[in-house]
Amino acid sequence: MMRVLITGGLGLVGSNYARHCLEQGHQVVVLDGYTRGRSCIHNEEWLRRYGSPEFLRIVRGNVALPEVVSYALKQFDGIDRVVHAAAQSSVNVSMENPEVDFSSNVIGTFTLLDELRHVAPKAKVLYLASNKVYDVTGWPVELDGSRYRWVGNRQGPSEQFPFYTDAKEPYGASKIAGLYYSRCYAAMYGMPIVIVVPSGMYGPRQFGQATQGWLGWFTIAVALGLPITICGDGFQVRDMLHVEDVCIAFDRLFEVADVYKGELFNLGGGTRNAVSLIEALELISDELEVKPKIMYTDWRPQDNKVYVSNIERLLGFQWYPRVSIQSGIKEMCTWVQFEEKMLRGLYVGKNGKG
Repeated sequence: MMRVLITGGLGLVGSNYARHCLEQGHQVVVLDGYTRGRSCIHNEEWLRRYGSPEFLRIVRGNVALPEVVSYALKQFDGIDRVVHAAAQSSVNVSMENPEVDFSSNVIGTFTLLDELRHVAPKAKVLYLASNKVYDVTGWPVELDGSRYRWVGNRQGPSEQFPFYTDAKEPYGASKIAGLYYSRCYAAMYGMPIVIVVPSGMYGPRQFGQATQGWLGWFTIAVALGLPITICGDGFQVRDMLHVEDVCIAFDRLFEVADVYKGELFNLGGGTRNAVSLIEALELISDELEVKPKIMYTDWRPQDNKVYVSNIERLLGFQWYPRVSIQSGIKEMCTWVQFEEKMLRGLYVGKNGKG
C-alpha cells in the first residue's frame, strides 16, 4: 500500500488518478484549492464513493502556502508518491492575470518541492509541466484537408537535452520555471522527481470551460445546445490522451522515477490520436446527433496551429495509448448524457463556466 498525495486532485487528471489509486488499495490525500467552484464539489462527492476516511483525505487549500502543504503531507504520517497537477492552466487567464500563474505554478511548485525536501525527500514525484514549455510557434505548417500539419510531417519536440524550451506567454513561462525547479531539486537533493510533459488530456469528470479543457467543453456545449467560440479557423490540431491511459502512464513512471531523476517524458496520444477542433466537433455531433452552434473569432495570441506529442521515449517503457480518440469521444458523450441534469445546473446561463 502506497500513500499518495495528488495536488489539484479534484480536476480531471487528479480525480481520476485518485480513484485509480483507491481501487488499487492505496491511501490518497487530495489537495485542491476549489478554484473551479461547483465542479470541484461534484468531483469531491464522486470521489468519496470510492474511499472511506481511512483511505481518502481531502484537504482544501492553496498549494503555494507551506502550512497547507505541510498539513496535507501529515494526513497519513508520510507520503510515498506525489502527483503535482495543481496549476492555473488557462493560457487566456495567464495573459490577463499573469500574477495568478506565478503564484500557483511557480510558488506552488517551489513550496511543494521544498516541503518534500524536508519531510519526505524519498517520495517519488511526478511534476506535470505542459507542452507549452516547447516553443513550436515558429515551426512551418501547411493545411491538409480539415487539419494543419507540420511541413514535412515533422515530429514533435523530443525530451533530449538541450531542451527546446521557450515561452511566448506567462503560462508557458511558469511551467518552464517548475520544470527547472524540479530538475534542480532532483539533481541537488537527489529527489526522485520526473517531469511529465503532457499534451491534451480528456475523459469523464472533465468539466471543461471555453478557456481550458476544450474537448470536455465541446462535448458539454454540444449536448446542452450552448454556443462554441473557435479562435481561428478550427483546423488547429492537438493529440489527445484519454485519462485512463494517463493513469497507467503515471504508474509506469513512478516505477522508474528512482532511475530517471530529473528527466522529461512526453505524454500524449501521439499521431494516431491527433485531431483538429473541427474534426472533434464532427465526431461529437455524430455521436450526440446534435448540430453544434459554432462562432468564429480571431486567433488567440501565440496559439500553436499544430502540437502533436513525440511519445517515442515513453513507448519504449511498454506503455502506449489504448483508448482511441473515437472511442474516447464516444465515452465522453455517454458521460455527458448520463450527467445532463447536473451539467445543466452548472453550465446553462453561466457562459460555460462551471
